[in-house]
Amino acid sequence: MLQPRWAERRLRVGGQPAFVYYVSPKQVDVQVASNVATGSQPVIVTTAAGASAPFNTNVNATEPGLLAPAAFKINNTQYALAEFQGGFYDLPPGTAGLAAKRAVPGDTLILYGIGFGPVSDGTLAGVIDQAANNLTNSFNVSIGGMAAQVKYAGLTPTFVGLYQFNVVVPNIPASDTTPLTFTLNGTPGTQTLNLFIGN
Repeated sequence: MLQPRWAERRLRVGGQPAFVYYVSPKQVDVQVASNVATGSQPVIVTTAAGASAPFNTNVNATEPGLLAPAAFKINNTQYALAEFQGGFYDLPPGTAGLAAKRAVPGDTLILYGIGFGPVSDGTLAGVIDQAANNLTNSFNVSIGGMAAQVKYAGLTPTFVGLYQFNVVVPNIPASDTTPLTFTLNGTPGTQTLNLFIGN
């Protein structure tokens, strides 16, 4: 579990202690507790100097997004963080010193994300999941406009709140800018993402 005691003294969302992942002088990264109601909720940060005035944030049941770091934006194209087993990334070779290669149809790529909602074993916010599970919301991926087989969709074991999606590249034409899209319970994601696909 993350640090609920620290969080209880330092940051609350909707009156509930949040689970702290990262702290710096200007930034606090937290995971909102599972029992916080949806809608506008007050956030209060407490430091040695005292508590902040409440400020509101909107809490949604899901807020899905795939991991796409700024370093993966190349020539104005935002690539998703798509990983091969073995540590290579689906990126143009030579990208930012990363081990990179082009995916081809039939390859399995591992995508990561946050905000996709509950999983089959009931893991709550702040808990490090130790085993594979299944996303309870329906999840679909398209690569280059074609449906991709999803071999796994659930939390990443040994992480907190990090979802993992193992997807198979369908039989599509090669392109340096192959669109990657997803839906959650039929609702399209809002990101504009690409993959680096060959044949």
